[in-house]
Amino acid sequence: MNAARVVRGPGPRAIALMLLVPTLLASMLVSPAAKAEAATQSAAPEAPAPVSGADPEAARSEEQVLRLGMAGAMAFAQTYTLTVLVATGALLFCWSDPEGQHCGLPNARSAWYELYIPVAGPFVTLRHEEVRTNWKYSVPFVGSGVLQSVGVGLALMSLLWPKSEAARVPQRISVVATGETLGLALQGNF
Repeated sequence: MNAARVVRGPGPRAIALMLLVPTLLASMLVSPAAKAEAATQSAAPEAPAPVSGADPEAARSEEQVLRLGMAGAMAFAQTYTLTVLVATGALLFCWSDPEGQHCGLPNARSAWYELYIPVAGPFVTLRHEEVRTNWKYSVPFVGSGVLQSVGVGLALMSLLWPKSEAARVPQRISVVATGETLGLALQGNF
């Protein structure tokens, strides 16, 4: 009665966790202060002196809105990429497992394809009864959809945020003509 035990590789949930855990740890370990310090160190060493007439408070406010938009775009990109990687891994398991024993969602394989739809895809998967009734699928799918929605919302908000005229610095443009160049050159901040 010693039946040989078949040892199989990690299931789709284990692989999804292997992909998710390092990403989450890396994003949590890098503090916002370290990110800001790295950004200031990589900036040009000599920044042009601010032109009088520009409101520094308005410029700071616009910069914060821009940073918020970049953070939203990054949140969307990371969440969507992770969702697509998990869906692709699950589909590869489904493809190599015709019986559907290790596929996860054997009766709703189309749910994995629906995760490729940005922002709405994780919510579209909830139309499957098998996804709705199993919290192991519904919670991560809804979480992915919420993070993608927040990311896109922040990015769009920063694009549509009204720009104040007080924050705009009058630009100096000068025409440069030297003996070594052919034609004219424009020099300034654009």
